[in-house]
Amino acid sequence: MEEDTKDLLQKGYKKYNGHEVDVYFHTGKCTHAANCLKYLPSTFNMNRKPWILPDAALREDVKRVIATCPSEALLYIEKNDSFFV
Repeated sequence: MEEDTKDLLQKGYKKYNGHEVDVYFHTGKCTHAANCLKYLPSTFNMNRKPWILPDAALREDVKRVIATCPSEALLYIEKNDSFFV
């Protein structure tokens, strides 16, 4: 199912802007598996504000780590080809 920014924001996701990919996070869905923190600390770092920096790693790495989120609290939309996962 493909959604856009408006849909995700209405569902309670917060948007973190990047040049190639925007990352969306939903606090209420997060089960704290911490895959994002373990596998890509350059992008996901709870000791920083904002805690998500989509441009701090390669687009493919950001997508790969978001795909490991078991709760779908993290999602992304690529800007170049509008691909959604």
